[in-house]
Formats: sequence, structure tokens, C-alpha cells
Amino acid sequence: MFRKAFIASLATIVAAGAVVALADAPASAADQPTFCGSWLQQPSKASSIKAVTGTRGLVNYYPGNENEYIQVNEGSYSGHWYAWAKLYNSGSNSSDTVALIWKYTPNGGLYQCGNRSGDSGWALDYTAGVRDTQSSRVQAKFKTGDGSVEYGPAVAWR
Repeated sequence: MFRKAFIASLATIVAAGAVVALADAPASAADQPTFCGSWLQQPSKASSIKAVTGTRGLVNYYPGNENEYIQVNEGSYSGHWYAWAKLYNSGSNSSDTVALIWKYTPNGGLYQCGNRSGDSGWALDYTAGVRDTQSSRVQAKFKTGDGSVEYGPAVAWR
């Protein structure tokens, strides 16, 4: 328990671009309803794409694939900023999935956004993007093919 709390605390002070080990999320982030708000179906259409500082988490489930990681990216599209989770270097592990956990500003609730149609909580490569006017906190979530779930660091956003 102390180790998990330490990792979560450390993740908030890690420099931009650093990779941290994934940790379990607090109980409040365990099972969020699927909702994407006013989402961007194709975040790849955004401009000025970059990582949200402090959100990268290393995934080390498979020997020989030590470069797999998740992070939250952001980009601008049609006058708004959007954030989405992305899984990098998944290789042949096509059963790995990624989700975006985000705090919905109007009601303070935590939600999970996944595929780009907005109807699933999980995506194979990157999620739909949630809009800056609706979100105040973001976090990437990772699930392996065997169902193990881990979280990247959660950070305040925009």
C-alpha cells in the first residue's frame, strides 16, 4: 500500500517526458461509466499534438517488449483542445487496450472514454478525445488481454 501511494506521489513530480511505473488507481477510479462528452472521433486530425506532461506510464508485461507505454496526448481542433489516451509500441499484443479516465467538470464525476465511436470504454491503439471545456483531470488506463488493469499518473489538465 505504501509503495503504491509513493509511486502515485512520485508520478506527480516527474519531469516532462519521463516514464514511470504504472500503479493501481484509487478506488474512486476503478470502474467508471463509459462517456466521452463532446468528443473528437479522430484525434489524429488535431494540430499541435503533444504529450500531456506527467501522464506517461511504462507497461512491462511481455518480455522483449520493454518499450510499451501509455500516455495522454493533447491537440487543438476547431478552436478547442482535446485530450486522449494512446498505447505505444504494443507490438503483436493485439489484445492490449487503452482507455482515458477523465473528470467531467460540470458534475465532478470520473468517466472512461475509449473507442472513437464513443460507445466503448476501451480502444486498441488510441481513444477518442475529450474536450477541454468539459474536463479538468486526465489519466491513461491500460488493460492486458488477460484482464489485468493498471493506470498511468492522473494530472490536472487545461
